[in-house]
Parts: sequence; C-alpha cells; structure tokens
Amino acid sequence: MILLGQSNYLTVDPATRVGLLAIAILFCFGLWMFIRWLFSGPPRPDPWSDEVAAEIAKDDAVPLCHRCLAPHDSRVNFCPDCGAPVGPYTNWLPYPYLFSIGHTLRIGASGDFRRSPLTIAGFFCLGIAEYALFAPVYWFMLLKGLSAHGPSGPTSDPPPLQPRSAGD
Repeated sequence: MILLGQSNYLTVDPATRVGLLAIAILFCFGLWMFIRWLFSGPPRPDPWSDEVAAEIAKDDAVPLCHRCLAPHDSRVNFCPDCGAPVGPYTNWLPYPYLFSIGHTLRIGASGDFRRSPLTIAGFFCLGIAEYALFAPVYWFMLLKGLSAHGPSGPTSDPPPLQPRSAGD
C-alpha cells in the first residue's frame, strides 16, 4: 500500500549524493578535456596557394561541376554536361532533391564510383530506403554494375607509365 507523502524510494543518503555529484563533475571535466583535445590539433594546411585562394574568392569565378569539372552557371541546380546536382540547395529543395537522389542511385547502378565496403553498404541501404518493395531490383542492377567493371573499378588510378628505352 502506498501512502501519500511517504516516498522512501526517492530518499538518498548524503554520502550517495556526494558520490553521484563527484561522478557527474568528473564526467563533465573529462568531456571538456576531450573536446579541448579534439580542437587542439594543428590546423590543416590549405591544399592550394594564396593565388588560387584569391582566384576562388573573386566574384567572377566560374563554379565547376564536382563530377565532370565542366564550368556551369552558379544559378543552375544540375550540371548541363553530366546531370550531377551542383546547386547549393538542390538537395534541400522539395522537388529537385528527387533528381539528386536519382543521380546518386544511377551512379551506384552503373558501378562508376570509388568502391569500399562502406559505399557499397550505403547504396544497399539507400536502395531499401528509396525503393522499399522494389529494392531487390535495384540491388540486382547494383551488383550487375559492380561486376561489369571488375574488382578495381573504373575510378582507380592507372598504372604508372614506364619510360621507353632507346632500343624500343
């Protein structure tokens, strides 16, 4: 029987309260030290020179497609050459994001991407998220595209050329 005004399960002795407070303080201090350690690393150097950074910052700089490196207008949502989504908000707009997802799924089905277990698993998960009942059809096309390009894939670096000797 529960009597009103008597809640024995909420009473904690003072020693336990001090212990829990000490654990909470140590946890917060450890979290603060961990975050401080994450941000204390050396800054990464820019991959380009100051001249290139100045050219990129100009107002008349022409944006390039991340997939085919073709120049495009800054107001377009998709590259006119390869169809990749290049607009700054294309993936957020209600209607164009569907075409962006379609482009990503076409890349998976064609097998034209850098392969790793994580990307292949991502294509499988995206297939089930987008196609639900028809996901096995997409998975078949994905596996067909993966096997068509062999184990290394088309995006791997070509072997270095050997210089020809004078007798060849």
